[in-house]
Amino acid sequence: MSSEYVIKKGPKEQEAKIFSGKEEVGKIKKGEGLSFRLISHKDGLEWVLTNKVHGERRPFSFAVKNAKQNTLCITEHQGEEIFVVRDQLFKHNGKFYMLANHPEGKSWTEHVNSSIKYISRLDNFPYHDLSEVDHEHYTLRHKIKRFRGIAVGEASGLGIEDRGHRVRLDGELDDVGLFIAAISYLLYASG
Repeated sequence: MSSEYVIKKGPKEQEAKIFSGKEEVGKIKKGEGLSFRLISHKDGLEWVLTNKVHGERRPFSFAVKNAKQNTLCITEHQGEEIFVVRDQLFKHNGKFYMLANHPEGKSWTEHVNSSIKYISRLDNFPYHDLSEVDHEHYTLRHKIKRFRGIAVGEASGLGIEDRGHRVRLDGELDDVGLFIAAISYLLYASG
C-alpha cells in the first residue's frame, strides 16, 4: 500500500499546505530564524523543522523536533530530534534510505533526464547509524551518493503550480510520510 502527498505553496509567503487525496492533512509555516513549523491537521501536533542537524547547519539536511506546546514562540533549539535527514540520508525502522537517489534498474540517462527524484531503501548499507557516516570526508560523501537502492517512493514538481510538489511513498514509510513530504518540499521545491 502506498500513500501520496501533494504540497502546494500557500497564500502567504513561506507557507504551504499538505494534502493527502483531497483532504488537507498538514501545513508548513515559517518559524523562527531558519526553521519551519509543521502542523498536522489530523491530531493537532506540531513539530519544528530545522536544517540544524546534530548541532550544526547542513545542506540537504533537516531535523524534525517535537515542539513544546503552550509556548508563544516555537524555536529550533527546543525539543529532541525525532526524525533526521542528513545529507539526504535517513534511517527508519533499522533501514537506511536516501532522498534523490539513483535507484537500481534505472539507467543513468533516464535518471538524469527525469524530473522525478526517487527515494530509495539502501539495502546492505555498510553503516549502522547516521553518526557513523563521515559526511565531511569528500571521497566517502561521493561514494554514498553513488550508492544505488530499491525505489520506495518518488517526488516531483515544484509546488508553485496547481499540480504542486508530489510525494508518493510505499507503505514502509507511512508513519513518517508527513515528515518526508514536508522535508522533500523544503529541500527540492520551495526554492
